[in-house]
Amino acid sequence: MIHIAIVSHGHQDLLIASQIGGLQDAGDDIHVWIKDNLPSSELKEYCLRHRVSYTDASPGLSFGANNNFLFAQIKNSVGIQADDIFIVMNPDVSTDQATILELVRLMRADHAALATLNLYRDANFETPDANIRRFPDFFSPIRMAWVHSLTEPYNKSDYKSAGLSDWASDAFLAFKASHYQLLHGFDDRYFMYFEDVDLCYRSSLMLGHGVRYYPQLKALHSAARKNHNVASRHANWFIRSFLKFIFRKYFVYSGAKHV
Repeated sequence: MIHIAIVSHGHQDLLIASQIGGLQDAGDDIHVWIKDNLPSSELKEYCLRHRVSYTDASPGLSFGANNNFLFAQIKNSVGIQADDIFIVMNPDVSTDQATILELVRLMRADHAALATLNLYRDANFETPDANIRRFPDFFSPIRMAWVHSLTEPYNKSDYKSAGLSDWASDAFLAFKASHYQLLHGFDDRYFMYFEDVDLCYRSSLMLGHGVRYYPQLKALHSAARKNHNVASRHANWFIRSFLKFIFRKYFVYSGAKHV
């Protein structure tokens, strides 16, 4: 079974317009679960009509905690098998049933415990989204002068076939369910930002599984821009989360080895 977790934070119009990211009628092998952080009666009714599981319980959790909540809800309500696939997907990502099924087929063929696909910023798949990146380090702030980010993106054109990346954005991450459980999911001490970096780092360092990237599988990530007031608050979360990850990388995880 493939379980897809989507967290809405006022994204009801986007989710309804996109038909739940293209997955509202995805078939019996795919089940979509939505956690609504800003409860919307319109979204709730829409989900009920289209057999999408909806909850507005425990609003206001962090991004990672919301996805951990959904994983626990799936496990406790319908059960989850070790070889099931658990996918974390942003509400501004759109894909289709065929892409999801092919991703899962490839993951199982490659024995990949953690994977992502090739996100683009436009529906014509011409402008790549920088969703695969290298782990940051102490020198990342210095490198910002030429990479314009605390985490350096990979050049996607270098991938002629599937390969590994350090980490991938949690705009779209696919896990073997047993792997997500071994990781204990996201670290909810990150309220927002770098929870995906931390999770991928733990996956690689402690469990020996990097992120498997499939360049031939494409999806849209519209990534709506925030207004200046919201952006300022998010910048604060971003810097604090970066510092938290750097501390954990060098002073908490430094002695850990994969099993």
